Amino acid sequence: MAPSNVTIEFVEQPTESLTEECVAVFSSVMGADPCSIALTGGDLSLIPSLGRTIARSIALCPGVGHLYIARDDAGDLIGFTLFTLPGQLMGSTKEQQVAGKINEYLATLSPEGQAYFAEAMAKDVPKANDEMIGIKDTERETYWCNMAMVHKDYQGKGVAKAMFQLAFKEAAKTGATMALTTTNIINVPIYEKIGFKYHGEKTMPSPWLDWKMWFFSRDTQSEK
Repeated sequence: MAPSNVTIEFVEQPTESLTEECVAVFSSVMGADPCSIALTGGDLSLIPSLGRTIARSIALCPGVGHLYIARDDAGDLIGFTLFTLPGQLMGSTKEQQVAGKINEYLATLSPEGQAYFAEAMAKDVPKANDEMIGIKDTERETYWCNMAMVHKDYQGKGVAKAMFQLAFKEAAKTGATMALTTTNIINVPIYEKIGFKYHGEKTMPSPWLDWKMWFFSRDTQSEK
């Protein structure tokens, strides 16, 4: 159970200001994450821009995804989870690319960073997801969790679990499997504890450092 001063909510129509709050949480959590380092071409100053691109391309495009948030009693955002619906894929349409300002983000990367980002996001990561989770075109065919972030001051207090409990109910309405990856090993037992099946890990090389992904899925039929 989340702390009594925390409110969990499913946001049907996210705003630009809310996505900026999400970016702030993302940046505080992912600032030293090896995946972030790789996807920013080793430029840590670009981590907020990376988070902004992902969050905006999903949250600001109607019918693409679902956003769940956690606020404390002061009204501050202390966590969020962001999913794409079955049939949707982050950044795959012109609308999402414009909303997420993906081209603007790519322009800030070095040539080496641009090449790596394109190869990783379009080929290497999707291939790893399909192989490890065992579903063809996993990210498009599942209720896919693109982001799950909780501010460090609230980690380990049930905030993530409470947000996922809302997501489980919404995912069940789609009839699709839920799936996600994490790039931090400390999250592995957390996802297993809340009901995800663990599928193993894989190392992803990059010119800056190697990083790891851990893979999970969950059958939603029990939530109906």
